[in-house]
Amino acid sequence: MTSSTEQDPSREAVVAANVQTLRKRLGLSQTELGTRAGFGEMAVGNIENGKRRVNVDDLYALADALGATVQHLLNPDCSPFPAEQQYEVWLDGDVAQLVTADTVEPDGEGWLNFYLRGDRVFFAAVPRVLCVVIGVTR
Repeated sequence: MTSSTEQDPSREAVVAANVQTLRKRLGLSQTELGTRAGFGEMAVGNIENGKRRVNVDDLYALADALGATVQHLLNPDCSPFPAEQQYEVWLDGDVAQLVTADTVEPDGEGWLNFYLRGDRVFFAAVPRVLCVVIGVTR
């Protein structure tokens, strides 16, 4: 009998594939992604080719540079970006605007960030914001 860990790709292979997919989708070279993540010139190529293991700090740096989450990088079943949704964003009780985003995440500094294909498209202070999903756009 084969164990599930033998059937599943290694975590390193999953991270490597997800980094490469996201990087290409954003139109970045390996060198550009390495610069964004604070790595040396050959690091991203070595990660994508399985020649360099990533540690926790690397995962966070890559996720930040790709506009993704660590969960995206670790999940073998995760598409590079989730479906786009349209949000009605309310600030202090008033509708501020409609925002299309595929990821919405708070950061450690009190901001709610809306991302679309890796780019931050809107942000607001967490205590002031209420957002309502009003539709999936793809």
